[in-house]
Amino acid sequence: MKIKAVILDDEMHSIETLQWKLENYCPEVEVAATFDDPQKGIQYLKNNPPDLLFLDIQMPMLNGFDVLEELGPDLPFDVIFATAYDQFGIQAIKASALDYLLKPVQNKDLREAIEKFIRKRATAPGLREGQFQGLMENVGAEQEGRIGKVALATRESIEFVDPQEIVLCSSDSNYTMIYLASGRKKLISRTLKEFEDLLTPFNFYRPHNSHLINLSKVKEYIRSDGGYIVMDNQMKVPVSKSRKDELLERLQ
Repeated sequence: MKIKAVILDDEMHSIETLQWKLENYCPEVEVAATFDDPQKGIQYLKNNPPDLLFLDIQMPMLNGFDVLEELGPDLPFDVIFATAYDQFGIQAIKASALDYLLKPVQNKDLREAIEKFIRKRATAPGLREGQFQGLMENVGAEQEGRIGKVALATRESIEFVDPQEIVLCSSDSNYTMIYLASGRKKLISRTLKEFEDLLTPFNFYRPHNSHLINLSKVKEYIRSDGGYIVMDNQMKVPVSKSRKDELLERLQ
């Protein structure tokens, strides 16, 4: 089954390049329409919702976030942002479980984004109201220098949590188990590497390939048995020999 996509970008050469790459590297994607005028794109999207929207962030008159506001909170499709600015809103976008591509778009990154969309579609189809609101909240928080929330999306819901509510994250193949300070845990369809990229600015550290910990939730470091961490929730986390010194330095 084809993935119906729309590209909205104010630069025609960017549209043409992305369309060519999709045709040649992502044959499961069918580009239904392209627009270099945000208003025309908005009108089309309201009447012809695709499966996936490739949306530029920096555009004159209306930027990518303005476009989403115009479309309203209950979007029936997923969004992959494209931007030439690797610092513009990236942390906020990650926090809302949206994909993004840096221009010039690399073939490998595009392929991975499409595969990620395919995986996510079964567990969190489309940018639902709560996720849209979380995106706009996180964008505003980042621009004002405040910490945003992390979107934890499952088949049943999307829960927004402060990073400091997370004690640790553990890898489970292509999934990640999130352990919360409340004692609850949630299995999320995102890799531990994705959470590492997202949470590292919030004082998280990866002491082992399978674990990512909140350094503010560390209770003690045990030297025996090769060395391991005890967290506030009493969970024990192994520490790789190569990362022990850096971890202890971070904890001091």
